[in-house]
Order: sequence, then C-alpha cells, then structure tokens
Amino acid sequence: MKRPLLFVAVLLLCYTSSMAQTTRQLIDSARAYKSKDFAKVISFATKAYDQSIASRQTKLAGESAFMRGVGNYLSGKYEESLRWYLESEHQYLTINDNTGLAELYADMTVFYLGVKKIEESDAISKKAVKYALLTNDKERLSTAINNRGLMFLDGGKIDSAATYFKKSYTLYKAINDKVGMSYSLDYLSSALAEQKQYQPALKALNESMKLRAGVGDKTGEAIAINNIGELYLKQNKPASAIPYFSEAIVKAQAINYTELEIYCYSQLAQTYAMLGNYNQAFKAQSKYLDLNQKMQDKRRIKDMEELQTKYETNKKEQQNKLLSAQYKEQQIILSRNRIGIIALAITILLVIVLFYLLYNRYRLNQQARFKDAMLEEQRLRAQSIMDAEENERQRLARELHDGIGQLLCTVRRQVEFANEGAPDNTGDDVLKMLDESIKEVRDLSHSMMPPYILNKSLKEVIEEFIDRVNYTNKLQIHTEWVSADKLDIDKTATLMLYRSIQEIVSNIFKHAKASSIHIELVNHGDELNLMIIDDGVGFDKDTILNSGKGLGLKNIQSRIAYIGGSLNVDTMPGRGVTYIIELPLNAKQSA
Repeated sequence: MKRPLLFVAVLLLCYTSSMAQTTRQLIDSARAYKSKDFAKVISFATKAYDQSIASRQTKLAGESAFMRGVGNYLSGKYEESLRWYLESEHQYLTINDNTGLAELYADMTVFYLGVKKIEESDAISKKAVKYALLTNDKERLSTAINNRGLMFLDGGKIDSAATYFKKSYTLYKAINDKVGMSYSLDYLSSALAEQKQYQPALKALNESMKLRAGVGDKTGEAIAINNIGELYLKQNKPASAIPYFSEAIVKAQAINYTELEIYCYSQLAQTYAMLGNYNQAFKAQSKYLDLNQKMQDKRRIKDMEELQTKYETNKKEQQNKLLSAQYKEQQIILSRNRIGIIALAITILLVIVLFYLLYNRYRLNQQARFKDAMLEEQRLRAQSIMDAEENERQRLARELHDGIGQLLCTVRRQVEFANEGAPDNTGDDVLKMLDESIKEVRDLSHSMMPPYILNKSLKEVIEEFIDRVNYTNKLQIHTEWVSADKLDIDKTATLMLYRSIQEIVSNIFKHAKASSIHIELVNHGDELNLMIIDDGVGFDKDTILNSGKGLGLKNIQSRIAYIGGSLNVDTMPGRGVTYIIELPLNAKQSA
C-alpha cells in the first residue's frame, strides 16, 4: 500500500516542479518586455500568476503579481497597478520573502511619487530601505535612498533631498553603478540649483554628463548638456550657456530626439535675445517655430488618422447623427427662407458629400490593394532569394561530397595500397592528413545541406548542431527547453530558424569574445520564443546597422520575417547580447 502512495507523491512532485519551471519562464518573458511592450508584460505576468496560484507556488505568485503591477503602472492604469502591488505584498509577506519585498517597495515608492502621494511614498520608501538592508542588497539600497531624495525634492524639502542624493551617489559609486551615479548627480544638481548653489550643481551635472557618455547613454548625455546650459542661464550667464544649448541640439539630432531639439532652440533664442544678438535669436526662434510646427503637424496627422479609424468603425452611427442634425437645421431654415432654394442647396450638398465619401472609399481601397501587392512582391522576392541561397548551398554541398570528397577517398585508397608494400609506415601521416581532409569536407557539406532537418524536430536539429559546435570549440553552449517536444512547425520554418541560429552562433564565435552561450526555446502555445544570450563584449546596434557592417544581422531579420516572425536584439557595449526571436505559431501557415 505504501508503494502506490510513494509513486503518486513522486508524480505530484514532478508535476509541481514542471509547472514552476513554466511559470518562471513566463515571468522571465514579462521582465524581458518591461521596456518594450507593456501589454505583453501584463499578458505573460497574468498567465504566470494563474499558474502559480493553481500550483500553490507562493513566491512565484508574488513575483508575477508584482510584474502585473509594473505592467499596469507603465500603461497608465494606476488603480489596477496598486491592486496588484498590494497582492504581491500579501504573497511575499505570507512566506517572509524579504528579497521580493525589497524590490516591490522600491517600485511602489516610484508609483506613489508618480501619483503625487507624498505621505504614502514616505512610508513605503522607509520599508524599501529596511528590506534592502535586511537582504544586504546594495543596489536596491542605493535605489531606495535615491527615491527618498526624490520624495523630499517633490515635497519641497530641498536640504533633505540633497542629503539623500549624496548618500545614494556614494552607495552607487561603491558598487560601480555608473548609471545610478549619473541619476543621483542629476537630481542633486536640481536640489543644489534650488538652493542657488550653482557651482556645486554645475560640477554635479558635468560629472553626470561624463558618466552617461561613458556608458553610451546618448539620451541622458544630451539632457545633461542642456541642463548645464539652463544652469548658466539661472546664473545670468547667457554667453556661457550658448555652447551647451548648441551641443545639446547636435546630440538630439543624432538620436532623433525632436522634443529636446525644439526645447533647446527655444532656450537658444531666449539666450541670444538676452545678449542683444537679435539676428541669431531670430534664426533660433525661426528654427524652433519650424520644428514645433512640423511636430504639431505630425500630431495633427496622427489625430486625423485616429479620427478616420474611429469614423470608419462607427460610420453608420455618425452618418445617422449627422443627417439628423442637418435635418433639424434644414427645418429651421425652411421656416424662415425659401423652401425651394434650401432644398436644392441641401440636395447639392448631399451629392457632394456622397461623392466625396465614395471617392475616399475608392482611394483607400486602391491604396490597400497597392500595399497588398507590394507586400506580396516583397514576399515573393524574399522567397526567391531564400530558395536560391538554399539551392546554391545544396549544389555546393553535393559538389563537395560527390566531387572533392570522392576524389579524396580515391587518393586515400591509392596511398593505402602504396603504403602496404612499403618497408616502413612512411604513408601513415599522409593517410592521417587525408582522413582529416575527408572529415572536414563531409562536415562542411553537411553544415551547408543538413540532411537531418528533413525528418527531425527543431529541438533535435539545434541539439545536433550544438553537439558539433561543442566538439570543435572550447566555448560552452547551454540549452533550456520548455514544451519544445510538442512544437509543430513546418520544414521551411525549421530551416530558417536553424540558419538563423547558425549565423548568430558564428557571429558570437567571431566577434563576441564570450565564455558561454545560453539558448532557450519556449513554446507558449500561440507563440514560439527563441532566446540566444552571450556574455561577450556586446556592440552598438545602431552603429553596426548604419555603418553597413550589419549584413549578417539583416540576413537573420530577413529569414525570420520570411516565416512571419520578428527579431529583437538587446545589447550595449560591454554588456553582452540577447537575441529574441518571436514566431506566432500560425505564421508558418501563411509564410
């Protein structure tokens, strides 16, 4: 009787462990989209929360509830965000998870500051400091101290704010967190400027600017440069402010930060006017007005497009309301004026409106047909390129295998025959060299036309590829599979994903200087996620693509787009690279 019970317990434990792993993957996916797609953060976190509650994984329930709070806060849904923050707190307190509480309270401090609740922010920031100290988490402690400084700054307590910003700067510096140091210095300069301590404020801003430049934060660097110019204006030193506003404009143009560029031009115009240089002030003001008008035009176009979409959706209802309003107006006019003329005018107006609506609908249909035709042409062109590439690979593979490979085998046999009659083994080295050459030709032909793709799953072909790579390279590749055995995609999608992995791993070997690679394949049911992470030197993605050196990356994007997926690359110099491939599982049918 005990053995069946033990067997059931083991099965239950395995099921719970598997469910926890799947939930962990969902939470990791939610975190990965934190700075990209708020809707996906909420979606992944919701699935993770439901699973963790069902499997009674309290820690995972607290973490997934926290991510739901984050996603809703970033989406501007503050009431829903607070609800999930409090649910996360309840789950963490149930199991005394101090690490989770430290992270939660740090985010809740920012939440309360965002909704202008200073008292609540004060109370929760004290908890953030307390739990950061309990867990000895120096990074979260630095953030908690910095957030308290923000709270005092918003509350008008400038001395206290400056004190906490100095503390957070010291803590960030101790752990060499240059981004955190730059934020603390920015906030400190604001507090010092409020106290009219301009020289210390200027020193803080200059140091912040250098730190942001050092970590490649181009947006933060441009803002810091502009802030230095504003600080000079506060000191009534317009001549000193001009170079900084001009440099900030150049930086803003380089990163397409139009809002900052417009603001800097307005500041520059004001500065030149203070100096009495009205010619330059006029030029700067003209540039400001021109850019501002263009931005307003873009906003108007966007608003018009949104209104057009809404109009198309509610077309019949709006038409009825319009006709009703026109009818009432016509009744008033008919009672005061000549009935015949008004009726004729209304008839003409309706004809014009109807003609315009018909013409507009015809024009939109034509545009839609043209767009569909262009997309189809692009798809066919991409398909032709991919087919030609694969055909050429297969042809070269056959030439290598059937031509050079067979010739090497024949030469090996001749050398073997010649060696049999020799007094010593003088041909052994030659045979060894020929064996190595034959193996290299066979491996090369198989990598160009892998026969195992024809009858194996994506997981299997990736594992065989990794086995070959691990055999010939010291760099280790680690894998993680979630529901990958249940994956059902066609051979075209398998081949394109396989080629993409080949290209990415090859680039890592050539350029990344990495010590390890992590490959993760997750089947979410309606979407396939493939993540490849290295711990190498990373790169500046914009620089690579704009310089024309990113041909391999563009080839990968083309392959993934061909099968209906997308490629996201998250990297920064010195931080490694994360490649995220997303493929809707119905996309393979339409590819």
